[in-house]
Amino acid sequence: MNNADLNRQQAVQLVETLIRLGLRHAVLSPGARNTPLMLALHDASMAGHPISLHSVIDERAAGFYALGIARQTDQPVLLSCTSGSAAANYFPAIVEASEGMVPLFVATADRPLELQDCGAPQAMNQVGLFGAHVRADLNVEAPEPDDTAEDFVHALRRLWAAATGIAPGPVHVNLRFRKPLWRADSPDVETPPVSPTEPPTALATEADVDRLVQDTRGHLGVVVVGPDPGARLDPEHIRALSDWLGWPILADPVSQLRYGTDIPAIHHHDALLRVQAFRDAHPYTMAVCLGGTSSSRPLEELLRRTPSIAINPSGRHWDPWGSVTWTVNASLSSLVARLAEHPPLDTDPGWTSSWLQSDRRAREALSAFCSDGLWEGSIAHHLVNALPAGSLFRIASSMPIRDVDSFSVDSGRTLRVSSNRGVNGIDGTIATTLGAAAVHPGPTSLLTGDLSTLHDIGALLTAPRPARPVVITVVDNGGGGIFGFLPMREHPTGFEPWYVTPHSHDIAAVGRAMSVQTFSPTSIAECREAWRIGLETPGVTLVHIRVDRQQSTDRHFDAWAAVDDALQVPS
Repeated sequence: MNNADLNRQQAVQLVETLIRLGLRHAVLSPGARNTPLMLALHDASMAGHPISLHSVIDERAAGFYALGIARQTDQPVLLSCTSGSAAANYFPAIVEASEGMVPLFVATADRPLELQDCGAPQAMNQVGLFGAHVRADLNVEAPEPDDTAEDFVHALRRLWAAATGIAPGPVHVNLRFRKPLWRADSPDVETPPVSPTEPPTALATEADVDRLVQDTRGHLGVVVVGPDPGARLDPEHIRALSDWLGWPILADPVSQLRYGTDIPAIHHHDALLRVQAFRDAHPYTMAVCLGGTSSSRPLEELLRRTPSIAINPSGRHWDPWGSVTWTVNASLSSLVARLAEHPPLDTDPGWTSSWLQSDRRAREALSAFCSDGLWEGSIAHHLVNALPAGSLFRIASSMPIRDVDSFSVDSGRTLRVSSNRGVNGIDGTIATTLGAAAVHPGPTSLLTGDLSTLHDIGALLTAPRPARPVVITVVDNGGGGIFGFLPMREHPTGFEPWYVTPHSHDIAAVGRAMSVQTFSPTSIAECREAWRIGLETPGVTLVHIRVDRQQSTDRHFDAWAAVDDALQVPS
């Protein structure tokens, strides 16, 4: 058997094994060295296997495109590229997948050992390339005639289990292929059978429940639900926990609890917790936290001073505020099942109702304040109200996620909300959105900033254009507006060049040059019309909105003051 036949055998065994384990999407970047794997995937797709292939020519964009698919489906996506620096371009997406617990199956092609460390082109050390940022990795030497298929399949099954385990995330297999990489008349390949893996479940114990009962009794607390972009938490389980404790739910925008649900969650805690009188009247003494880490700064400041109990089945250390006294390493579903066997806490019902009443007042104040004027908060507010039911709402890091948190209100329409909140970076925002949109059945909308857009504008050229509507709203404040809320704004000379980083790029012109339908509204009414058209038009629409950075910063503080004033009025 020659090298081409051996390469095909190994590639077919990998593809058929992963499809049997549940692989449904693969993101491929063109290159020669990964030819065996690309053509094995192509042949599987043409033969009717349940696998969808996506071609993304730039590996950096490909990594985030795959991340978007995996986050939306909550299933591993295969990433494949050629050897050399191509694989290194996956690194930002892999870091986000690791911290965001998104399953990815990365398969990099590589040169054989005889071409390593000798000056051969497109060759570098790819063994353990992604280090601690993958759940597991496997280096596979160039295939030989006496290789055992069963051993290879078993190793792949272990990788799949690591990607889909209690703490899901990326895994990496590095495959060395010798030339010739492929030939047309290679013989058929037999792949050993493999049984699907069952993801393990972390179950709550009676000891967990006993300690939770003991530690929460007598406290006035809150249930903090952070980002859950994979929609892994059942809202009814969150409601059951809240009801048992008698504590209000403070819902992050990406918690899946803010838009179109009947869960009585607090939507405007970011604005409420900025009001001293509200904090004085609601001195919570404990928090139970689940999901990821919220972006709200006032919530973060209070949690740093509040003993907290985390519910985290992943087993990974999670204590961003340094206040977690202990962790329930169990699924929420198993915990609430056990809690149902215990009487609920005897908490004053006025505690939660007071929060809900204040939340309604904050909603009314924010709706009135954001009714007109073009600034970051009003754009977030009106964009949420413009989205039809069933939309995917993607939110960039930095200011957009904070503006949605503080100023959006519930339109009553159910939205799926997603954001890259693993390491909270601005890179890959557009590519991730396009990947998610490829598998979301309805329209997709992204709220992003100018720097995030410039960081990833190339994805509009290198990633596939969507078949369904994708509206990218770019709020352009001419640089890093978020730093205007931080202490470095007081530096007399260093703030503007190193933090604001002003740019002179015409983002709307760039969009038009890329043949993207583009709007440049100058009022809220024009924004609404642009969004309406974009959400009805297949393909990408860019809505580029310029705002005055300082005026927008001032409006943030004015809006929070309006909430303060509204809470002072006797009910």
